[in-house]
Amino acid sequence: MYQYTSLWDRAIRFTQELSMINSYEAAGKHAVIAYVEKLLRNETSAAVTIYDADTDEPFLIASLKPEGAVFKFLLEGHLDVVSPEGMEKPFDGIIEDGYLCGRGVSDMKGGAAAQLAAFMAAANDDGLKQEIYLMFSTDEEYAGAEIKKALTEGLLPKVDFTMIAEPTDKKLVIAHKGEAWAEVEFFGKSAHSSIPWEGQNAIYMAARFIEKLRTRIQEIQEQANEYGTPTMSVGVVSGGSSPNVVPPYAKLRIDIRYLPGQDYRQYEATLQEVLSDCQKEWPELKGSVKITGNWNSLLTCLDEPVLKRVEKIIAASTGRPAEYTTLKGWGEGGYINMFGIPTVYYGPGDGSYSHKPDERIEIQRIPLVAKTYYEILRELCF
Repeated sequence: MYQYTSLWDRAIRFTQELSMINSYEAAGKHAVIAYVEKLLRNETSAAVTIYDADTDEPFLIASLKPEGAVFKFLLEGHLDVVSPEGMEKPFDGIIEDGYLCGRGVSDMKGGAAAQLAAFMAAANDDGLKQEIYLMFSTDEEYAGAEIKKALTEGLLPKVDFTMIAEPTDKKLVIAHKGEAWAEVEFFGKSAHSSIPWEGQNAIYMAARFIEKLRTRIQEIQEQANEYGTPTMSVGVVSGGSSPNVVPPYAKLRIDIRYLPGQDYRQYEATLQEVLSDCQKEWPELKGSVKITGNWNSLLTCLDEPVLKRVEKIIAASTGRPAEYTTLKGWGEGGYINMFGIPTVYYGPGDGSYSHKPDERIEIQRIPLVAKTYYEILRELCF
């Protein structure tokens, strides 16, 4: 085992111990929350509450609330991971050549551990003047609904600023695309495959739709800007029950990624237009378009006052100017941004390792980011 000394080195230990818990499974999600809860209750005076403890996906909120506070700051992260499939030793906590290896170490147990260490250090300092909150979810990889629930139901107040420790390579992420899922269904008519002209093949309908959609996708991607490229991708095609039956039903499931400032409904309208174009050419084609999920985009303006202060603190802490970037995927900041809360991502992990069989994190990055988070808390809340 690695030898630990200061609280900042303990951030490495927190990461290693968290990485040895299989939080892809429900039992592991409870175990990581219990691990954090025990540390906070034993070593701080923070108020700690576990929500949804009777479900497969509990989440934790800890708070420090001095009297007379006028500012609220949130550290937020997730402790669940994607499937460890394809990894030889996903939960062994192996440190090798300066890297901690395993599922979730980069995305984002290393960042969560840095936040935890900073929060614990602040909790044991005198002179706290503003409110600090720490929230860890366990549903981000497949839903991300817990932070939305916490804010909607008042489990968290509407804070003034949020930082999320996703793997950003120690850069400040101020924007990411939104995500929506759509289903397009096609309704044909079954017939025996030996007399297909007596039916209407729903899979052929779906194929015609995909062919026309590809042209529209090229047009959509031409809207690229500094925040990324909007995309639309057919991810699932289903239909038919047997080779000797003309399929009466088919369904497409489509992933949509839209830019900050755009509305997912414009892409729903695009799908409906494509369907209408198909119906003009094929009157018997019947279909429907439905949005089945939406996860908001994020955009925090560079002139946001708290962000400007965070930028200066990072520069002073690291000895180099803060760098800005965008996130290619989606994160819980999209939901937080729905509530009008300025939000950024800042974490020690390298996103290029996320979700991959060789996921790893450079261990010395973890205490450096923990120290930076602590200095942000000291500057903004003391």
